[in-house]
Amino acid sequence: MGDILDASGHKLATIGQDGIVYNTMRVRLGHVEDNGDVYDNMGNKVGSYDGKGYVYEAGKHIGTIHNDGRVYDYENDLIGSVKGDHIESGGAALLLLVR
Repeated sequence: MGDILDASGHKLATIGQDGIVYNTMRVRLGHVEDNGDVYDNMGNKVGSYDGKGYVYEAGKHIGTIHNDGRVYDYENDLIGSVKGDHIESGGAALLLLVR
């Protein structure tokens, strides 16, 4: 499991082994597939990540995930981080489902 945090280090959500993302109230926000596709709670694909740290929405680069868990938007502003497991999928969830 990984914790998804905002830029101040406050916990916003979690991502489990199964890729399901929940906010702190345990409301399901969506899920991230092993292939990098990200889906909202209605089953709509909202974006993807490429396994190299880049996150895309509708084919447009919207952010980058660093190996240490820090997540930046397309303007290179820090928006949060992921602690624990699933850094890349958690980072994609932060950019596409949580914020």
